[in-house]
Amino acid sequence: MRFDIKKQIFACASCRSEYDLQTLSDNVKENDFNSYLAREKATVPFEGLAMAVCQKCGMEISFPGTQFAAVCPMCGSTQIATEKQHSGIPPDGVIPFKIDKNDAQEKFRVWVKSLWFAPNDFRRRYGEGGLLGMYLPFWTYNACAISSYRGRGGRNRFVRDSRGRTRTVTDWFPVQGVVSASFDDVQICASPKKEHHIIEGILPYGTTSSTLPFSSGYLSGYYAEVYKVKANEGFESAKGKMEEELRRLAARDIRRRFDLAEVHSLSTKYSNVTYKHVLLPLWSSAFGYKDKTYNYAVNGETGKVSGSRPYSVVKITLAVMTVVIALIGVLSLFGAEKFAFLLAAFLHALA
Repeated sequence: MRFDIKKQIFACASCRSEYDLQTLSDNVKENDFNSYLAREKATVPFEGLAMAVCQKCGMEISFPGTQFAAVCPMCGSTQIATEKQHSGIPPDGVIPFKIDKNDAQEKFRVWVKSLWFAPNDFRRRYGEGGLLGMYLPFWTYNACAISSYRGRGGRNRFVRDSRGRTRTVTDWFPVQGVVSASFDDVQICASPKKEHHIIEGILPYGTTSSTLPFSSGYLSGYYAEVYKVKANEGFESAKGKMEEELRRLAARDIRRRFDLAEVHSLSTKYSNVTYKHVLLPLWSSAFGYKDKTYNYAVNGETGKVSGSRPYSVVKITLAVMTVVIALIGVLSLFGAEKFAFLLAAFLHALA
C-alpha cells in the first residue's frame, strides 16, 4: 500500500486498486496551548509504528511496523538500532508528498548548476541518487499578539557648511506606541538534529491549506522523524519569529511620523494560542566532496531546495582581484573625490 504522489491517492502497489485511508480524526484541529503539558504527560506509545535510532547522529525515526529501517535519512549511516515504541503526542495532520523523487533530484541538479563560486569538478560530479523521503516533525502555532514598543524616530534636515556643501543631519526623538498582529501557523521544526538553516531555507509549507488528517498509511515507504523539541519549547522559537514581524510593524508605525525609525524594546502579550503537531514531507540526502559531507533538502510539497555547499577559493580570489582592478581603474579615471562621490551615490541607491 503506497501513496501515489502523482495521482495523490492511496493505492495498492501491485494492482493499483485505490483505497480510503483510516485517519486518526475527521479533521485537523487546533489544540489549546494551555492544556499542552497535560496532554504530553497523558500520551501513550504510537500504535503500529516501530522505532529506530541512528547510532551515528542520534536521530530517532519512526516507520510502519512492517517496514525495515536500514539507512538514516539524516546522515546516510547504516548504523541503525531498533528501539521501543515512542510515547508522545500523535500527529494532528500531515502534508503528503507532492514532489516525487525524480522531480526532487532534477530540482537539486538545477540548484547545483546555479551555484556561484562552486568548484567546477563539484558542479560536474556531485552525488546523485541518494535521496531519501521522510516526514519531518513540526509544530505550528496560532496566536494574537499585542506589543508595546519604545524607540526613537529621526527627522532629516539639510545644512550647508562654510564651503557651500550640503550634508544631512538627523534629529532624533523618543517615541512609544502599540502594535498588534494575528499569526496563523507559525512553523517551527521539532527536530534538534537537522541543520536548521537548511530547513529554514525550504520553508514555508502550505500548512494552512494543505494539511490533511493524519494516517500512518502516508508513512508507507518513508521514514518519519520523532519530535524531540516539545511544543512549549517550540513556542519560544515561534515567539522569536512573531517578534520579528512585530518589530517591523513598530518601525512602520514610527515611519508614519518620522523619516527614520529605531525600535529599542518590545513588551508583548500573547492570547488565544493554539498549536498542532504536523508531519511535513522532505527529500533529504548527504553527499561527499573532498573528505567533507554536505547536506541538502528538497521541500516535498513545493520543490524548494536548500543545502550546504563547497566554495572554490580560486574563483573567489579571481573575483576579488577583478573587483579591485576595476576599482583602481575607476579611481584613476575619475580621481579620489569624484570616485568617493560616485561610490556614496551607488551605496545610497542600494539602500
